[in-house]
Amino acid sequence: MSSAWDIPPRPYGRIRAGGAPFQPRRRLPPPRRERPMLIEPGDARAVGFRLGRLRVDLDGVFAFAIFTPMLFIAQLTTLGAAAVAALAPLYLFVRRERLGRTLLPRAFLFVVPAFALLSVAWSEAPRESFRYACEFFVTVTVGLLLSSARNQQAVLRGLAVAFAAYIAVSVGYGGSVAIGVGAGGEAFSGLSSSKNLLADIASTGLIVSAVVAMMAMQSRSWLWIAFAAAAIGLDLYAVVSARSAGALLGLGMAVVALAGLTPLVFAGRVLRAWVTSVVALLLLAVGMGYQSLAGAMIDMGASLFDKDPTLTGRTYLWYRAADLIREKPLLGRGYYAFWLQGNTDAEGLWRYFGIQERGGFTFHNTAVEILVTLGWAGLAVIGLTAVIAAVALVRRFVARPNLALVFWIAIFLYQLARTPIEAIGIAPFYFSSVLCFAALGAAFGRVRQPLAEPQPRRPVRELQVVTVDGQPAGWTAAQRGGLQRLRIEPGPDR
Repeated sequence: MSSAWDIPPRPYGRIRAGGAPFQPRRRLPPPRRERPMLIEPGDARAVGFRLGRLRVDLDGVFAFAIFTPMLFIAQLTTLGAAAVAALAPLYLFVRRERLGRTLLPRAFLFVVPAFALLSVAWSEAPRESFRYACEFFVTVTVGLLLSSARNQQAVLRGLAVAFAAYIAVSVGYGGSVAIGVGAGGEAFSGLSSSKNLLADIASTGLIVSAVVAMMAMQSRSWLWIAFAAAAIGLDLYAVVSARSAGALLGLGMAVVALAGLTPLVFAGRVLRAWVTSVVALLLLAVGMGYQSLAGAMIDMGASLFDKDPTLTGRTYLWYRAADLIREKPLLGRGYYAFWLQGNTDAEGLWRYFGIQERGGFTFHNTAVEILVTLGWAGLAVIGLTAVIAAVALVRRFVARPNLALVFWIAIFLYQLARTPIEAIGIAPFYFSSVLCFAALGAAFGRVRQPLAEPQPRRPVRELQVVTVDGQPAGWTAAQRGGLQRLRIEPGPDR
């Protein structure tokens, strides 16, 4: 008998031929789109392990392990420095397969420690300059490894836990120091004898905890939200109790950056470009008026915190530094060649400020510190490197915004605001130096994890339409007349 054809208009429909309906192979559903996360090119798998149902990421473990000894460096002393020096090559070994690809885009940032190492040639203390410059290389490497980590959320969580642990111990067992203020005369200093150090740690911990909280809200991780809220509360108490002008002013700038940049993550590229361009122009104006900004911050700190106009003697410190800069203006005295026991000028300043331990002291101004140790040449090299990386960081945020970049921009602005009254980014084995270079390194080599690969287009098929005769043994085809061809195009995915 002849058959009747029933071909619906939709592609891959059912074809009836006088008997039981023929059902073609059902289309598979499209692959699930995974939530994008920040990884390095080619690193499809995160490195880690599981503890029961909890997954532990090695990037987060490294961030916690490397920052804990840096935060407790005053208590651990040489043991803490040895821990940092040992963990860096260990993490380099873990990342060895992608090491070239991750560090090569950020290689120009090594020009800063390279110049410090070069200063051995003219240093007044070449042995110390060489040792500290090698430690500075390790510090920069750690920062670049953090900025190129596969899982940035795990890195920030590791940092948040390390800072929260230090602040919790400081609040529980810390003390206070006497300062030259009008009301009270004391400030909370935690585990150290420096209120500025405690305020710096607490402010940084507050910033990273705030970003961790925002990431946790996206993924509805209630445990991390509760942890971040508790950490922010402790950090706020420590910052206010420390009464540090530089930390509070820098924290204010970081909070403004967080509040302004976070909505831009979900905005269009044109709006992001416009807003970030305005911010970049403002930062350029700030850089051009650096001396005026420093004076304004000194006046604001004196009025807000009831301090003497010299901000506890900093103006005398800068007066003495001006004489030292005039003696060797071009190349300076060598990296870390000034604050050494036995140096007459350093001994005099320690005695004037009552520094009994004769160490751990700076000129409390980033530009002044660089001019004394590395001269105008060093200041030009470091400043140009920072400007190039900062512009690249802003461009990266405009092109590929995410909360991790919001944190790195906020922490960079926080450090930038403190440069007029603190030495930032040039000390080896110091957490703020690591964060500075991590923020600058975050502008390079970062990509989003690619979504599921698109399925290849199904090839066009041709179907010969023939008549068939039914037989007891089954179906046999008997061609009658000419051949007709039916062209079938693949339909849209559902």
